[in-house]
Amino acid sequence: MSRKVVMTITMFLAAAGAWAQGPAAGPSRAATPPVISTDSNISASVISRLGRNKNAGAAQGQLAPGQRLQEMESTRNGMRALLKQMQAENASSASKCPIARANLVVWELLLSHLDREFQLQIATAAREDVEARRAALHNQAFSKAEVEAAAAGQTPPAPSTSVAP
Repeated sequence: MSRKVVMTITMFLAAAGAWAQGPAAGPSRAATPPVISTDSNISASVISRLGRNKNAGAAQGQLAPGQRLQEMESTRNGMRALLKQMQAENASSASKCPIARANLVVWELLLSHLDREFQLQIATAAREDVEARRAALHNQAFSKAEVEAAAAGQTPPAPSTSVAP
């Protein structure tokens, strides 16, 4: 049991580290993403999926922002379920193992870190959306000014240097 928990924690720390790296250019994802399973044989199932996705960290940049947020949220939810299961197992066991308590503390810290990363990703996606809308409105206004200037027989206005399209 202890080996499985340690292996699972190690893999989730590696996954959190890959998400912290941010988007990177790479080949598109051909295989399915790793899925959190609440099986007793979780480490073998996740390791086999990670083995097929050797470039999973690099390929994450190719996912749409919405897909990436959904994947991160589903991973977070799976980890929360696994933490609750571990807490229930620890509470029901007669012996209070300090290693098990330490593992629970590590999991709680990992989930709090993943929660903060998720909130940052949501804020980043919202900022990028606002920037894209702002740029689209600016381009639309510039195009309209060009059409009006051409209809009036004037030279089109120069684009503003203070606002990048």
